[in-house]
Amino acid sequence: MQRSRDASVWAARGLLVFVTLVWGATFTLTKQALAILPVYAFLSLRFSAAAFATLGLAFLSRRGSAWKDARTWAVGATAGIPLGASFLLQTQGLRTITPGLSGFLTGLNVVMVPILASAITKRRPDARTWWGVVLACIGLLCMCAGTPLAGRFLGVAETFLCALCIALQIVVVDRWAKGLDAFAVAAVEVWVTALLTWVAALVARQWAPLADVRLWMQPVTWAAVLVNGLLGTAFALWAQNWAQERLSSAQTAIAFALEPVFAAAIGWVVLGEAMTWPGIVGGLLIVASMAVAPA
Repeated sequence: MQRSRDASVWAARGLLVFVTLVWGATFTLTKQALAILPVYAFLSLRFSAAAFATLGLAFLSRRGSAWKDARTWAVGATAGIPLGASFLLQTQGLRTITPGLSGFLTGLNVVMVPILASAITKRRPDARTWWGVVLACIGLLCMCAGTPLAGRFLGVAETFLCALCIALQIVVVDRWAKGLDAFAVAAVEVWVTALLTWVAALVARQWAPLADVRLWMQPVTWAAVLVNGLLGTAFALWAQNWAQERLSSAQTAIAFALEPVFAAAIGWVVLGEAMTWPGIVGGLLIVASMAVAPA
Protein backbone atom coordinates (compact mmCIF):
# COMPACT_ATOMS: atom_id res chain seq x y z
CA MET A 1 0.00 0.00 0.00
CA GLN A 2 2.80 2.40 0.99
CA ARG A 3 4.79 1.45 -2.11
CA SER A 4 1.77 2.24 -4.29
CA ARG A 5 1.35 5.63 -2.60
CA ASP A 6 5.06 6.43 -3.04
CA ALA A 7 4.86 5.55 -6.74
CA SER A 8 1.83 7.79 -7.12
CA VAL A 9 3.63 10.69 -5.40
CA TRP A 10 6.69 10.35 -7.62
CA ALA A 11 4.48 10.08 -10.71
CA ALA A 12 2.83 13.34 -9.64
CA ARG A 13 6.22 15.00 -9.20
CA GLY A 14 7.42 13.72 -12.57
CA LEU A 15 4.29 15.05 -14.25
CA LEU A 16 4.81 18.48 -12.69
CA VAL A 17 8.45 18.51 -13.81
CA PHE A 18 7.29 17.86 -17.38
CA VAL A 19 4.75 20.69 -17.03
CA THR A 20 7.49 23.08 -15.89
CA LEU A 21 9.60 22.03 -18.89
CA VAL A 22 6.71 22.94 -21.19
CA TRP A 23 6.20 26.23 -19.35
CA GLY A 24 9.92 26.98 -19.58
CA ALA A 25 9.68 26.58 -23.35
CA THR A 26 6.61 28.80 -23.54
CA PHE A 27 8.54 31.83 -22.22
CA THR A 28 10.70 31.91 -25.34
CA LEU A 29 7.81 31.06 -27.68
CA THR A 30 5.65 33.78 -26.12
CA LYS A 31 8.46 36.34 -26.33
CA GLN A 32 8.77 35.65 -30.06
CA ALA A 33 4.99 35.73 -30.64
CA LEU A 34 4.67 39.09 -28.86
CA ALA A 35 6.85 40.63 -31.55
CA ILE A 36 3.97 39.90 -33.93
CA LEU A 37 0.76 40.13 -31.87
CA PRO A 38 -0.32 42.41 -28.99
CA VAL A 39 -0.41 40.81 -25.55
CA TYR A 40 -4.16 40.32 -25.12
CA ALA A 41 -4.71 39.30 -28.74
CA PHE A 42 -2.11 36.54 -28.33
CA LEU A 43 -3.64 35.38 -25.05
CA SER A 44 -7.10 35.29 -26.62
CA LEU A 45 -5.82 32.90 -29.29
CA ARG A 46 -3.91 30.82 -26.73
CA PHE A 47 -6.86 30.29 -24.43
CA SER A 48 -9.31 29.86 -27.29
CA ALA A 49 -7.20 26.88 -28.41
CA ALA A 50 -7.20 25.53 -24.85
CA ALA A 51 -10.93 26.16 -24.42
CA PHE A 52 -11.87 24.35 -27.65
CA ALA A 53 -9.63 21.42 -26.72
CA THR A 54 -11.13 21.03 -23.25
CA LEU A 55 -14.66 21.59 -24.55
CA GLY A 56 -14.21 18.81 -27.11
CA LEU A 57 -12.82 16.46 -24.48
CA ALA A 58 -15.68 17.36 -22.13
CA PHE A 59 -18.21 16.23 -24.74
CA LEU A 60 -16.30 13.02 -25.51
CA SER A 61 -15.59 12.05 -21.90
CA ARG A 62 -18.07 10.35 -19.60
CA ARG A 63 -18.04 12.75 -16.70
CA GLY A 64 -21.72 13.61 -16.37
CA SER A 65 -21.65 13.60 -12.58
CA ALA A 66 -18.66 15.97 -12.50
CA TRP A 67 -20.52 18.67 -14.41
CA LYS A 68 -23.56 18.33 -12.16
CA ASP A 69 -21.48 19.05 -9.06
CA ALA A 70 -21.79 22.76 -8.26
CA ARG A 71 -18.46 22.63 -6.43
CA THR A 72 -16.68 21.83 -9.70
CA TRP A 73 -17.92 25.08 -11.20
CA ALA A 74 -17.33 27.09 -8.02
CA VAL A 75 -13.76 25.88 -7.47
CA GLY A 76 -12.90 26.09 -11.19
CA ALA A 77 -14.17 29.67 -11.41
CA THR A 78 -12.47 30.69 -8.14
CA ALA A 79 -9.15 29.27 -9.33
CA GLY A 80 -9.66 30.52 -12.88
CA ILE A 81 -9.83 34.20 -11.91
CA PRO A 82 -6.30 34.44 -10.37
CA LEU A 83 -5.06 32.07 -13.08
CA GLY A 84 -6.34 34.37 -15.84
CA ALA A 85 -4.90 37.41 -14.06
CA SER A 86 -1.51 35.67 -13.77
CA PHE A 87 -1.29 35.05 -17.52
CA LEU A 88 -2.36 38.59 -18.35
CA LEU A 89 0.25 40.03 -15.98
CA GLN A 90 3.04 37.63 -16.97
CA THR A 91 2.59 38.15 -20.70
CA GLN A 92 2.35 41.90 -20.25
CA GLY A 93 5.59 41.83 -18.27
CA LEU A 94 7.38 39.83 -20.98
CA ARG A 95 7.23 42.87 -23.24
CA THR A 96 9.94 44.58 -21.18
CA ILE A 97 11.87 41.80 -19.38
CA THR A 98 13.73 38.71 -20.55
CA PRO A 99 12.28 35.18 -20.42
CA GLY A 100 14.91 34.25 -17.80
CA LEU A 101 14.00 37.14 -15.48
CA SER A 102 10.31 36.47 -16.03
CA GLY A 103 10.87 32.85 -15.04
CA PHE A 104 12.71 33.93 -11.88
CA LEU A 105 10.02 36.37 -10.79
CA THR A 106 7.23 33.90 -11.57
CA GLY A 107 9.08 31.35 -9.44
CA LEU A 108 8.71 33.56 -6.38
CA ASN A 109 5.34 31.89 -5.86
CA VAL A 110 7.36 29.12 -4.18
CA VAL A 111 7.67 31.22 -1.03
CA MET A 112 4.21 32.78 -1.31
CA VAL A 113 2.35 29.45 -1.41
CA PRO A 114 3.27 28.14 2.07
CA ILE A 115 2.46 31.51 3.62
CA LEU A 116 -0.95 31.73 1.92
CA ALA A 117 -1.70 28.05 2.61
CA SER A 118 -0.86 28.49 6.31
CA ALA A 119 -3.10 31.55 6.54
CA ILE A 120 -6.06 29.71 4.98
CA THR A 121 -5.70 26.23 6.49
CA LYS A 122 -4.13 27.24 9.83
CA ARG A 123 -1.62 24.41 9.31
CA ARG A 124 2.11 25.11 9.35
CA PRO A 125 4.28 23.30 6.77
CA ASP A 126 6.85 20.90 8.28
CA ALA A 127 10.57 21.65 8.58
CA ARG A 128 11.61 19.76 5.43
CA THR A 129 9.09 21.70 3.34
CA TRP A 130 10.48 24.98 4.65
CA TRP A 131 14.05 23.85 3.89
CA GLY A 132 12.93 23.02 0.37
CA VAL A 133 11.37 26.47 0.06
CA VAL A 134 14.54 28.14 1.38
CA LEU A 135 16.79 26.25 -1.06
CA ALA A 136 14.45 27.06 -3.97
CA CYS A 137 14.44 30.76 -3.05
CA ILE A 138 18.25 30.89 -2.77
CA GLY A 139 18.43 29.17 -6.13
CA LEU A 140 16.03 31.68 -7.66
CA LEU A 141 18.08 34.55 -6.20
CA CYS A 142 21.27 33.10 -7.71
CA MET A 143 19.57 32.84 -11.09
CA CYS A 144 18.67 36.52 -10.92
CA ALA A 145 22.17 37.67 -9.86
CA GLY A 146 23.62 40.25 -12.20
CA THR A 147 20.41 40.69 -14.21
CA PRO A 148 20.04 44.38 -15.14
CA LEU A 149 16.75 45.84 -13.92
CA ALA A 150 17.11 49.38 -15.28
CA GLY A 151 14.05 50.39 -17.31
CA ARG A 152 12.25 47.19 -16.42
CA PHE A 153 10.45 48.19 -13.23
CA LEU A 154 6.94 47.92 -14.71
CA GLY A 155 7.61 44.48 -16.16
CA VAL A 156 9.12 43.35 -12.83
CA ALA A 157 6.08 44.64 -10.90
CA GLU A 158 3.63 42.98 -13.29
CA THR A 159 5.44 39.64 -13.08
CA PHE A 160 5.69 39.82 -9.27
CA LEU A 161 1.90 40.24 -9.12
CA CYS A 162 1.66 37.31 -11.56
CA ALA A 163 3.55 35.15 -9.04
CA LEU A 164 1.09 36.16 -6.31
CA CYS A 165 -1.86 35.19 -8.53
CA ILE A 166 -0.27 31.80 -9.30
CA ALA A 167 0.21 31.21 -5.57
CA LEU A 168 -3.47 31.98 -4.99
CA GLN A 169 -4.51 29.55 -7.73
CA ILE A 170 -2.32 26.76 -6.30
CA VAL A 171 -3.72 27.29 -2.80
CA VAL A 172 -7.34 27.34 -4.05
CA VAL A 173 -6.83 24.03 -5.87
CA ASP A 174 -5.09 22.52 -2.85
CA ARG A 175 -7.75 23.67 -0.41
CA TRP A 176 -10.96 22.99 -2.31
CA ALA A 177 -10.36 20.83 -5.42
CA LYS A 178 -9.42 17.58 -3.67
CA GLY A 179 -12.04 14.92 -4.34
CA LEU A 180 -13.35 16.69 -7.45
CA ASP A 181 -12.78 15.57 -11.04
CA ALA A 182 -9.36 17.00 -11.99
CA PHE A 183 -10.23 17.40 -15.68
CA ALA A 184 -13.57 19.10 -15.01
CA VAL A 185 -12.04 21.63 -12.61
CA ALA A 186 -9.20 22.35 -15.06
CA ALA A 187 -11.68 22.80 -17.92
CA VAL A 188 -13.70 25.38 -15.97
CA GLU A 189 -10.45 27.21 -15.11
CA VAL A 190 -9.56 27.31 -18.82
CA TRP A 191 -13.00 28.62 -19.84
CA VAL A 192 -12.96 31.36 -17.19
CA THR A 193 -9.44 32.38 -18.23
CA ALA A 194 -10.40 32.41 -21.93
CA LEU A 195 -13.32 34.71 -21.12
CA LEU A 196 -11.04 37.05 -19.16
CA THR A 197 -8.50 37.28 -21.99
CA TRP A 198 -11.18 38.07 -24.58
CA VAL A 199 -12.64 40.77 -22.33
CA ALA A 200 -9.14 42.22 -21.88
CA ALA A 201 -8.55 42.17 -25.65
CA LEU A 202 -11.85 43.94 -26.32
CA VAL A 203 -11.36 46.55 -23.59
CA ALA A 204 -7.81 47.25 -24.78
CA ARG A 205 -9.02 47.31 -28.40
CA GLN A 206 -6.59 44.61 -29.44
CA TRP A 207 -9.16 42.53 -31.28
CA ALA A 208 -8.33 43.99 -34.73
CA PRO A 209 -5.08 41.95 -35.18
CA LEU A 210 -7.11 38.77 -34.66
CA ALA A 211 -8.84 39.45 -37.98
CA ASP A 212 -5.48 39.69 -39.79
CA VAL A 213 -4.80 36.11 -40.86
CA ARG A 214 -1.27 37.04 -41.99
CA LEU A 215 -0.29 37.81 -38.38
CA TRP A 216 -1.63 34.84 -36.47
CA MET A 217 -0.88 32.28 -39.19
CA GLN A 218 2.85 32.98 -39.13
CA PRO A 219 4.73 29.82 -37.99
CA VAL A 220 6.02 31.45 -34.80
CA THR A 221 2.53 32.64 -33.86
CA TRP A 222 0.58 29.43 -34.38
CA ALA A 223 3.37 27.35 -32.85
CA ALA A 224 3.24 29.55 -29.74
CA VAL A 225 -0.57 29.43 -29.66
CA LEU A 226 -0.77 25.64 -29.98
CA VAL A 227 2.08 24.79 -27.58
CA ASN A 228 0.88 27.35 -25.03
CA GLY A 229 -2.80 26.52 -25.45
CA LEU A 230 -2.78 22.73 -25.66
CA LEU A 231 0.28 21.69 -23.65
CA GLY A 232 0.98 24.78 -21.54
CA THR A 233 -2.64 25.36 -20.54
CA ALA A 234 -5.17 22.56 -21.08
CA PHE A 235 -2.80 19.67 -20.33
CA ALA A 236 -0.84 21.55 -17.66
CA LEU A 237 -3.91 22.48 -15.62
CA TRP A 238 -5.24 18.94 -15.69
CA ALA A 239 -1.78 17.68 -14.65
CA GLN A 240 -1.57 20.18 -11.79
CA ASN A 241 -5.02 19.31 -10.47
CA TRP A 242 -4.30 15.58 -10.72
CA ALA A 243 -0.90 15.97 -9.02
CA GLN A 244 -2.31 18.09 -6.19
CA GLU A 245 -4.51 15.16 -5.20
CA ARG A 246 -1.20 13.55 -4.17
CA LEU A 247 1.01 16.52 -3.23
CA SER A 248 0.64 19.51 -0.92
CA SER A 249 0.48 23.07 -2.24
CA ALA A 250 4.04 23.73 -0.98
CA GLN A 251 5.39 20.62 -2.75
CA THR A 252 3.63 21.71 -5.95
CA ALA A 253 5.17 25.19 -5.72
CA ILE A 254 8.66 23.71 -5.18
CA ALA A 255 8.23 21.56 -8.30
CA PHE A 256 7.12 24.65 -10.23
CA ALA A 257 10.33 26.41 -9.10
CA LEU A 258 12.05 24.46 -11.89
CA GLU A 259 10.23 26.67 -14.39
CA PRO A 260 12.89 29.45 -14.43
CA VAL A 261 15.62 26.81 -14.79
CA PHE A 262 14.02 25.52 -17.97
CA ALA A 263 13.16 29.08 -19.10
CA ALA A 264 16.77 30.22 -18.71
CA ALA A 265 18.20 27.10 -20.38
CA ILE A 266 15.85 27.31 -23.37
CA GLY A 267 16.38 31.09 -23.61
CA TRP A 268 20.13 30.41 -23.73
CA VAL A 269 19.78 27.80 -26.48
CA VAL A 270 17.18 29.57 -28.64
CA LEU A 271 17.71 33.29 -28.01
CA GLY A 272 21.37 33.26 -26.98
CA GLU A 273 20.68 34.69 -23.51
CA ALA A 274 23.70 34.54 -21.21
CA MET A 275 23.96 31.52 -18.90
CA THR A 276 26.12 32.48 -15.89
CA TRP A 277 27.68 30.35 -13.18
CA PRO A 278 25.38 31.84 -10.51
CA GLY A 279 22.48 30.84 -12.75
CA ILE A 280 23.77 27.29 -13.08
CA VAL A 281 24.33 27.03 -9.30
CA GLY A 282 20.83 28.43 -8.75
CA GLY A 283 19.35 25.80 -11.02
CA LEU A 284 21.14 23.02 -9.12
CA LEU A 285 19.87 24.41 -5.80
CA ILE A 286 16.29 24.35 -7.10
CA VAL A 287 16.73 20.73 -8.17
CA ALA A 288 18.12 20.00 -4.68
CA SER A 289 15.09 21.67 -3.11
CA MET A 290 12.85 19.03 -4.67
CA ALA A 291 14.96 16.27 -3.10
CA VAL A 292 14.84 17.93 0.34
CA ALA A 293 11.08 18.53 0.40
CA PRO A 294 9.13 15.54 1.71
CA ALA A 295 7.45 13.25 -0.80
